[in-house]
Amino acid sequence: METLSIPNLNARTIEGLRVLAACHGRTLETEARAILEQAARGLTEADEFLASIVTHDQQAP
Repeated sequence: METLSIPNLNARTIEGLRVLAACHGRTLETEARAILEQAARGLTEADEFLASIVTHDQQAP
């Protein structure tokens, strides 16, 4: 498993993550992981959708 370090996050960002984590009953690390996984999954789904459009357009007569 990879490790990710994000230096220089401002205090406001950290506090926002802490608030979200508390609202979801998660640790700060677990909340950050969930946000990153959701963002990556969303990009993947968007990329797949765009690829299907391009493929469809290329197959059109």
